[in-house]
Amino acid sequence: MSLKKTKVLFIKYHEAADQQPLSKKAAEKLGIFPSLALGGLAAWVRQNGFPVQLIDLHVENKYPKDVVGRVQDFDPQIVALTSKTLGWPAVIEIAQMVRETLPNALIVVGGPHMSIYAEESLTWECFDIAVVGDGEDVFLELCEHMEQGGGGWDEIPGIVYRDKSGEILKTESRKLTKDIDKYPMTAWDLMPVTDYHCLTLLKPFATMVTTRGCPWKCGYCSQVYSEKLRFRSIKHVVDEMEFLERQYGVKEIVFFDETFTIGKRRMRNFSEEVQRRGLSVKFNIRARVDTIDREVVRALKKAGLRSIHMGVEAGTDRVLKIMNKQITREQTERAFRICREEGVDTRGYFMIGYYDATHDDVEDTIKFAAGLGLDWASFSVATALPATDLYRIANERGYVDGDFWRQYTIDGGGDIPQLETETFTAEQLRAYRTKAYMKFYLRPDLIRRKLSKSEGREELMEMMGGATVLSEIVKSTLFKKIPSVGIGKWATV
Repeated sequence: MSLKKTKVLFIKYHEAADQQPLSKKAAEKLGIFPSLALGGLAAWVRQNGFPVQLIDLHVENKYPKDVVGRVQDFDPQIVALTSKTLGWPAVIEIAQMVRETLPNALIVVGGPHMSIYAEESLTWECFDIAVVGDGEDVFLELCEHMEQGGGGWDEIPGIVYRDKSGEILKTESRKLTKDIDKYPMTAWDLMPVTDYHCLTLLKPFATMVTTRGCPWKCGYCSQVYSEKLRFRSIKHVVDEMEFLERQYGVKEIVFFDETFTIGKRRMRNFSEEVQRRGLSVKFNIRARVDTIDREVVRALKKAGLRSIHMGVEAGTDRVLKIMNKQITREQTERAFRICREEGVDTRGYFMIGYYDATHDDVEDTIKFAAGLGLDWASFSVATALPATDLYRIANERGYVDGDFWRQYTIDGGGDIPQLETETFTAEQLRAYRTKAYMKFYLRPDLIRRKLSKSEGREELMEMMGGATVLSEIVKSTLFKKIPSVGIGKWATV
């Protein structure tokens, strides 16, 4: 296939912008991961004949000003960016650099934030087009239009664009693609695989997804366009695993599916195929406690499962119901007990300060987390993210004046809000988070268990790295005052 003339540059923003309240040093202890969104898009348009490059500012520890020369040298006609809500200010900074460096380039932005605030995002004139929803087919059509001279954006479903008069227009919605196997694996050759790292992962590691969508509707989650669940075929998934192990020596794969363990037959088929090919790469997954049983865990362990991450969020059934989590304490205890008995490491995620939670609920959550026999735990203070039930309630109850995140988009940033309710002040929530970390990680039984494992030295190194993060959290509670941001019952994290 002859290469087309339209060159496409993908740039991943530096995530220091969305790591609050941790410092850059502490955040990077937790991990720097490949951008599957941009890597997947790059592979797709390259497969269709377009020359591509990818710059990951985060893993390179660079900022837009540092890569001006590389952008000029490649001289792309299209520059593609992706944005999560918290990373929006950093994405604007990249777009402004590109606009100044290459005035005639088409600057396209996609990602989760565009599925909520696409029109508001285009009030920033450094962007030309926002992609709403799945990006592959939309973006390929944009590239094809540019190849033919550009324009005609109104013919492409699934975008918001600025016309020649400056008016911001939205095209009709695009139907979700059912067959996601048609998309190639991530363009791993464009990424410095050995440079990505994470405190608790074997190196080198890679990341993958095997599904798109999530049928559950937890009240704190800002998943959009995700109710319809779509699967990659087992063959397609294991092909990529085999490629990563053989080509890059990858020792562990992180599956970032919202819930990996959907469908017992699918889990059996996956495990059998991995074993049939004789792969030795380990993997870890995200799951719901109500999708875990002994048969599934045992099958996955035989295939190389190293760790399961599950969102617990609350230690009382009352708060779990408020969250619409659709699980119970009993299911949680059972799921983690099975994992422990089958020799699989576990990490639980917990949330402090949800609306209508009491001080007793928080204390019960901290106690519950410490008693589950987990290897790792993460505690967060509830944040009302856009397009969530939690954010809707915050608006209805006056915890926030107006649509904060919409204004954040238009303003290009601002103090990230932490939810305060009638029950908790921001200071109390931060103190509870520190208490949770201290109670969990300073338990003698946890330290003894980690050091008793065959990889005890590695476990010790992980815990020493984790101490950096823990000290940041403690310092933020003891020494950092929380200024008012003047928007109702919210305070800066």
